Amino acid sequence: MIFTEISSEELQQFQKENNHRYYFSQSAEYNIMAKNNNLKTEILAVKENNKILAYGIFIYFQYKKYFYKVTAQYGPIMDYSNTELVSFYFEQLKKYFAKNLRVLCVRVNPFVNEKIYNDVEFVEENEDAVKTNRILNDLNYHAMNEDLFTNPTLASRCVFSKPLDENITESNLLKNISQIARYTINRTMKEGVQVREIDIFNEEDAKIFDEINRDTEDRIDFEIRDNTYFKSLKNNIGEKAHYLVSYIDCDQFVETTTNTIANLEKERDDLKEKLEQGKVNAKKATNRLKEFDENIAIWYKKIDKIKELKAENGNVINLSCATFIESGQDLIYFTSGAMRKFHRYEGPYAILFHMMKYAINNNFKYFNFFGTSKDFHSEDATDYGVLQFKRNFNGNIEYFMDNYEIRNAIGKIWKI
Repeated sequence: MIFTEISSEELQQFQKENNHRYYFSQSAEYNIMAKNNNLKTEILAVKENNKILAYGIFIYFQYKKYFYKVTAQYGPIMDYSNTELVSFYFEQLKKYFAKNLRVLCVRVNPFVNEKIYNDVEFVEENEDAVKTNRILNDLNYHAMNEDLFTNPTLASRCVFSKPLDENITESNLLKNISQIARYTINRTMKEGVQVREIDIFNEEDAKIFDEINRDTEDRIDFEIRDNTYFKSLKNNIGEKAHYLVSYIDCDQFVETTTNTIANLEKERDDLKEKLEQGKVNAKKATNRLKEFDENIAIWYKKIDKIKELKAENGNVINLSCATFIESGQDLIYFTSGAMRKFHRYEGPYAILFHMMKYAINNNFKYFNFFGTSKDFHSEDATDYGVLQFKRNFNGNIEYFMDNYEIRNAIGKIWKI
């Protein structure tokens, strides 16, 4: 085995030919994008007989102008059950950076679940993680007990994801989510909520996307990336980046609903005629006629509400937006935003249902809701509400190993 630097192109070809799991921050496209944005990176790999066995993308974060903190987010990637490979990689990594005095510390985030969960309930420890932790400790890598929620240069230790096995299909997807999500998605359909993929380079589309993100940013008091970033992302990963918007077209809803009412009224009138002719059971027909009248009245009320909505806000009402990234086996729900004013229309549910069907039809193995804090049960957790929203789609916590750090002599002296 040899430890060596490889190019983005070599990694890209390897990831294309091998259907293994990795997150976006360990993709060849991410490395290309980072370099295009003037970030210093290296891809450090282990090869045997010219075959890649392990790799990690390391980002150089500048510190005090002259020094660096080097970080692999959700990496390196390898078979963590192979203890010989794990030992070799981390030992060689330590030696590699020991030569560079400007690198104060190296941080790694082994891409292996430390704990197995069913939803948010702990099941068992992962033995591969136990062995990896022992190897890292023996090599003087120290667990930081930190992640994205305390240090923005690190990866979130926990994510929430929904496995998509062969038993989940587009036709039975609604049966594989919670009753709350199922009810809400069905309601969005009845309310006329639609979903479309936008072109981030189209001026009008970009304006809509940014408007929703800024409204969200003001509400949650958290900075959301601007369109410069989203355009750069699209430039670098192309069709692997998806930008979605949920919306209501008021005129279209009125037209569709008017047709629905016309069909219901025809069915009602036909049934009424049969009842008058004595061709149907009188009790059942009377009850059914009552149901027709109630449903028709509900649809007329919906038309009245949509007309009011149009009068106040214009014909097309944009509700929410989201970014998705294709990353190997995972379709990642990367960012999201929603207009506070139109919260009742539940636009995010419509987008998620749309993209889950996309994930199923394109053979992704995980629908990845991405980062969450390590506090799954306390209502005081900063992201408690967001986690409950994710749980409505029936997935599991993935609890990754800690971020580990090794420092050089200068790094041990300084508080960094």
